Amino acid sequence: MTAGGPPPVTVINDKDDHPDWTAAAHTAHDPDLGRLTIDPSPANGAPAALAHDLLYALGKRLPQGGETHGTWADSQRPAWDAACAWTLAHHIGHLIVCRTDRLTHARFRQLLTLRERSGIRLTLLWHRPVSPALTTLLDETPHHIIDALPHARVALEQTEHPPADTSNPGQHPNSEPAPCQDNGQWITPHAPLNGVVVDRPARTPCPGAAGGTPSASPSPHGDGFTARDVLTVRLTTVAHPLHAAALTIHAITGADINRLALTRSIDITETATAVKVHDSTAHRRCRLYPLPSWASPLIRAARIHGQLKDHAPDSPLFPLITAQGGEQLHLTAAGIRYALGSTQ
Repeated sequence: MTAGGPPPVTVINDKDDHPDWTAAAHTAHDPDLGRLTIDPSPANGAPAALAHDLLYALGKRLPQGGETHGTWADSQRPAWDAACAWTLAHHIGHLIVCRTDRLTHARFRQLLTLRERSGIRLTLLWHRPVSPALTTLLDETPHHIIDALPHARVALEQTEHPPADTSNPGQHPNSEPAPCQDNGQWITPHAPLNGVVVDRPARTPCPGAAGGTPSASPSPHGDGFTARDVLTVRLTTVAHPLHAAALTIHAITGADINRLALTRSIDITETATAVKVHDSTAHRRCRLYPLPSWASPLIRAARIHGQLKDHAPDSPLFPLITAQGGEQLHLTAAGIRYALGSTQ
């Protein structure tokens, strides 16, 4: 959250519904600068449809392949939890929403709730004359209205600094893997990296990853496009932060379902540059692994998701998706054609 709460809502009143106003909003879309523009479809009647629009704008793809696979995405609160976590993890500080005059009251309230939870700057395009309905919706929300296109362009191009509790010094705010050719083939994991063994004195609790110093950062890409490159791109499209983080940790460290089930928020460094993987419940020789830059937003999103859910930092991070042999995680892995649990 920003200090003192989020900025006032900006309402851009395009009362004549002129295409130049919408074009200006689309031009402002630049996730690398922390600005995201979404153009919701009023035809989508799903309760979580607006959260889906936000996830798609962030490059995420909803799960496919059956009712069990998509249960969380079909539920309003889990979908918005995921959207909020990704918004913070990718340092989105300004959300621009077109066609808000067509949104239902419930969806309008969803946007205002996201603003409160994430501290973002929220800009709404209202493509008709201001009505009592808009006044009622914003009755208790600080806001201002802009009705001139030059002023609207200035407002649309505003950027916000990332919230202080999600900053990642020294890394690009959207450290995405380079584009590569994906032939849709199944990918099996590469040999995992060798983490740094962290000994635990007897009769002491297993500490988290804070203060850990892995020996070297892994290279996110080799020479030319490889299966690892393709996998990193696929992982960035996984829509749920916990699923994305668990699969990323598996791909980098080789941690099986049982060890993933032991992972806690405190096992990820504040900057999401390293993760601690436990050897077993005995915690005798746990290992600390460095994380490549592309993985940091994915891992950081999982920590943020836990904070949004008010989970204790030392509680398991992936309890639901590692239950029953990791059934839910295997379904997500199948969705990106990743052979979870295989070796190479």
